[in-house]
Amino acid sequence: MSEEELPQAHENFTRHFTATFYEDESCEFAPFGSDEGWDTLQEAAENRNELSSGSTVADVLEITEAPISGEWGKNPSAEEWNEDATFIVAAAFTLLRLTGQIDEAGRVRALEALDILIEFFGDEPELLQQKEDLQSWKS
Repeated sequence: MSEEELPQAHENFTRHFTATFYEDESCEFAPFGSDEGWDTLQEAAENRNELSSGSTVADVLEITEAPISGEWGKNPSAEEWNEDATFIVAAAFTLLRLTGQIDEAGRVRALEALDILIEFFGDEPELLQQKEDLQSWKS
């Protein structure tokens, strides 16, 4: 795998996440288009052998040593938590891309993170599509 390419996607990911931006590493609002998203994906792909069908979003965050500050509680603020939210979304889509599955707690947390990003950046079409696609994901 070249540092310039997205790693091979699991067939479940390819089947469900069909918008072109999922393969676009230059789109800032795509899961792998930001520096955080790209780095999360590349680091997890390098350690793909540590991921299995039972892996979680939390596992990806740990494997990639994402610099998140923890739980955001009941009233997350977009201003305060947008960076953490970016890493959580990146970890969720990384897990889906590499393993074709996501844990329910991680999916819920990623949906919350997408809400934070939408509040912070506005109704960016890529963020709205990610939220819709993640909401309709069936394990």
